[in-house]
Amino acid sequence: MTAKYILAAFAAVFLAMAGWRWAKGARGMRDPATRTWLLIALIFTAASAWLQWHTS
Repeated sequence: MTAKYILAAFAAVFLAMAGWRWAKGARGMRDPATRTWLLIALIFTAASAWLQWHTS
């Protein structure tokens, strides 16, 4: 399994964790933990997308 698929899977997991934290918390998107999960998901998504388009 290549890194681009592993990073995409991690991005999906981090996005799910952000959604779980957002649904659980009363403060919603203002919660620092929710924003951290979303930021990590964004970083993994960007890295995976870059690998998808720039590797052959």
